[in-house]
Amino acid sequence: MRKLKYCEDIRYFMDEVDVQILKLLWEDGRMPIYSIANRVGLSNAGVNKRLMAMKKRGELLGFSILLNPARVMKAATVSIRARKRRSEVWKAVEKIKGVMHFVACLGGRYYGDFWYRDEMELEEKLTLLKELTSAYRLDLYYYYKKDNAMIAKMDWKIIKELSEDGRIPFTELSKKLGVSTKTLSKRWKRLMENEICKVYPIVNRPLTRDLFWFSLFMEVENLNVEGKIKKIENLWRTSIFEKPKMIYGVFYAKTVKQIDDTIERIWNFPEMKKIYYEIIVEERFYPHYIDYVRYKYES
Repeated sequence: MRKLKYCEDIRYFMDEVDVQILKLLWEDGRMPIYSIANRVGLSNAGVNKRLMAMKKRGELLGFSILLNPARVMKAATVSIRARKRRSEVWKAVEKIKGVMHFVACLGGRYYGDFWYRDEMELEEKLTLLKELTSAYRLDLYYYYKKDNAMIAKMDWKIIKELSEDGRIPFTELSKKLGVSTKTLSKRWKRLMENEICKVYPIVNRPLTRDLFWFSLFMEVENLNVEGKIKKIENLWRTSIFEKPKMIYGVFYAKTVKQIDDTIERIWNFPEMKKIYYEIIVEERFYPHYIDYVRYKYES
C-alpha cells in the first residue's frame, strides 16, 4: 500500500500553528495578515490559506464584536447544572434575551455569558433560566466593572457592522455608513483605546479534531496570578471575575494527560484556592446580543 504524505493543502485538523494564528486574532481580530505572518513565520498566502481551511472545516465561523462588560452595561457568567437533555437546554437558553455565548460540557454542565442592565433584570433571567432548564444549581461569576463609557450613535453603527463582519475593510464600511475612512479609523482607534470593544474570531472549538478544549474556573487569593497563567503554552484566553475573585481560562490539549498536567501546574501556584474544570463538547455564539445591549444601554 502506498504511504500517504502530509500535504499543506490537505489538512483535516487544526494544528498548533492554526491555534497560534487564532490567538493573535483573539488579541486583535483586525490584525493585518502580514503582521500575523511575521509572528508565526509564514507567508501572507500561507496565513490566508490556513484561515480559509479553518472556515471550510467549520472551525472558524467568522469575526464579530466582543463588548467589554467592564465598560458597557453589565454581564455575568452563569454556570448551570441541569437535568434536561442538551437539545432542550439549548432551546431554553435561546428564549432568553442578551445571551452572548453558551457552552455545553460533559455531565450536564453548562455555562454562558448573560448581559443585564440591573440586578432586578438579572434575577428575572436567572429565575427564567432555572425554570426552562430544570437547573438544580446555578453559580454566578460577575465580570470586573468600571464606569460605563459614552458610546455615540455612529460608534454603535460601526459596532453593529463589525459584529456581522469584523474584518470588513474600512473602505467598504465607509460606503455603507457614509463617512470617510479617516473618520472610521479614528473612531475605531478610540473604541479600542477606551477598551469598549474589540473584534474577535468566532471559533467553534468542539468541532476541531485532534484537540481537547477545556475551561478552568480558578478561585484565587490574588488576581495578579493571571500573569503566571498567561505564560502557560496551551492557554487560549483568560477573563477576570470580581465576585467571587476568580480567573476563567480556556485551554487546549492533545491528550487527557496534558489536561491533567495543566491543572497540576496551576495548582502549584500558591495563590490558588479552588479549581473547577469542564470539558467543552459544544458551544454557540449569538452576535445579535449587540442589538439587545444597545437597546438597553440607550433606553
